[in-house]
Amino acid sequence: MQTQKAAIIALDTGTTSMRAVVFNELGQVRHIARRHNPPQYYPDGRVEQNPESWKRCLFELLTEVRAWADAQKMRIVALSLTSQRSSVIPLDREGRPLHNAIMWQDIRTDPLCASMKQVESEVYRRSGLRITSVFSAIKMLWFKNERPDIYRKTWKMAGIQDYLIYLLTGRLVTDRSLASRTTLFDLGRREWSKELIALYGLDSSLLCDLIEPGSVAGHLSRDAAEACGLPTGLPIISAGGDQQCAALGLGLLETDTIVVNTGTGAYAIGLSKKPVHDAGMRIYCNVSAIPSLYITEAPMLTAGVVYRWFRDQFYPPTWPHEESFTQINQEIASSPPGAHGVILLPHFKGAAAPYWNPKAKGHFLNLDLATTRADMARAILEGIALDLAENVALLEEIEGPARHLLVSGGLAALDEFVQICADCFAKPVEKSHDYESTALGAWISAVVQVGFYGSFMEAYARAIDGSETKIVAPDDLRTAVYRSLHMTRKRLYLALAAVG
Repeated sequence: MQTQKAAIIALDTGTTSMRAVVFNELGQVRHIARRHNPPQYYPDGRVEQNPESWKRCLFELLTEVRAWADAQKMRIVALSLTSQRSSVIPLDREGRPLHNAIMWQDIRTDPLCASMKQVESEVYRRSGLRITSVFSAIKMLWFKNERPDIYRKTWKMAGIQDYLIYLLTGRLVTDRSLASRTTLFDLGRREWSKELIALYGLDSSLLCDLIEPGSVAGHLSRDAAEACGLPTGLPIISAGGDQQCAALGLGLLETDTIVVNTGTGAYAIGLSKKPVHDAGMRIYCNVSAIPSLYITEAPMLTAGVVYRWFRDQFYPPTWPHEESFTQINQEIASSPPGAHGVILLPHFKGAAAPYWNPKAKGHFLNLDLATTRADMARAILEGIALDLAENVALLEEIEGPARHLLVSGGLAALDEFVQICADCFAKPVEKSHDYESTALGAWISAVVQVGFYGSFMEAYARAIDGSETKIVAPDDLRTAVYRSLHMTRKRLYLALAAVG
C-alpha cells in the first residue's frame, strides 16, 4: 500500500481575496485555490465586509483543496491561518456577527482619533502604535459611541482570523501578533493592558483570550469537518498576522536583516529581541510570528496600488487578453534615472513613516509638454523606492545598520524596481526568492508546531533549499541621481505640508 504524503494547508486571508495554499513537508507549493472577495468601499471613506463572505470562501476553499489532496493521495496534517490585521467584527454569544466587519482601511474613526491625540504618546509607549483609524481599538470605541445597541449585545470584538478560527474550532482566541495591532496590548508584559482598555473606556470582557502565534488554537470541530470533508480533530494553528508571516516566510530570522515588502502599501520590517520605541513615534512595533521576538515596521500606505492606478488610467489594454502590466513595465526602460525631472510624492492616502501626515496627498511635479507617460510611470517607482529608502534609514537609525536588505512582494517581480531600490538604498539588495511569502510563513509556523522541524531557521532553510539568490548591487551614478532627487523631494514635501 502506498504511504500518503503529509501536507499542510496555509489559509491566507487578504484584503481582496482568500487563498488556500497546499504545501508538502519540504515547503514546496503543490496547489493553490483562491476566491476573490473584496470589501465594499463607500464614498465617505467607510470600508466594510459581510463576514458571511469569509465563511463561504473558507469552506469552499477547504472543500476544494481537500478533494485535490485526496486525489493526490496526500494527507492533510494541519491547517495554518494568517490574515490581514486590525479589522473588527462584533460577535454575539453564539458567535454570530452583529454588524459587517469594519475593515483596516476604514477612516470613519478619524474624528475619534483626532479627539484622542492628547493621549497618543501614552498609547504609543505601552502598545508601540500610534492612534490611527487603522487599528482595532478605535473601531471598538466607534461601536460604543455610535452603535450602542450593537455594543451592548456584543460578546467579543473579533478580528478576521479570530472569527475563522471560531468557525473551525468553536474557540474564540487571538494570537499575540494580532493583539499587538489593537493599541490595547502591552508590548512589555505581552498581555492586554488594563490601562489602555480604561483609557479607551472599553469593556475588557469583549477581548478574546490570548495565545502565542504559531500555537494550536484548537482542533477542527465535527460541524466544520462535515462542512469541508477534512478530518475531525485536525490541529488549527494561528500563525500570526499577514505581515508577520510574510516577514517569516522571507527569512526575517535575524536582527541584522531588513525586509522591504511591497503590496497595496509597503513596509520596511526589522526584527528585535525586545520592544522598540522611537521618540518621534515614527515606527510601529508588534509581536513577531516568532513568539519570543518583535518586529519593527516603518509603513508606507500606498505603493503598488499607485502603480496599478496609473496603469488603469494611462495604459488601457489594446486587446482583451493582454498581460496587464506588460506595456507599462516595458516603457519604463525608455525613461532614464530621474525620469527627465518628473517627481512623484506617492502619498495618495496620507503619509506614514517618517512624516506621519494623514492629510498628505499624492503629487506629480515638474511636468512639461515633453513629459511622457513612461516618465510618469518611472517616477512612480522612484517615488516608492525613495520613500522606502527613508524607512530603511529610519529603522537603521533606531536599531543599527542592517547587513542584509531584501526586497519582496508584487513590485519585486519587476527587475527595474529592484535595481531602483538598490540605487536609492545605496546598498546591495537581495531579490526575494518567493512570492508566496505570507503563506510560506504560515507553513513554517505549522511545521515547527507539529514537529516536522526543530526550529524556524531549519524549516526556512528547507523551504528555500536549491533556490537561487539574486543580489542586485547599486550603480554609483544612479545613486548620485537619487541622492539629489531625495533632497529635492524632501523640500517639496515639507513645503506642501506647510501650505496644507
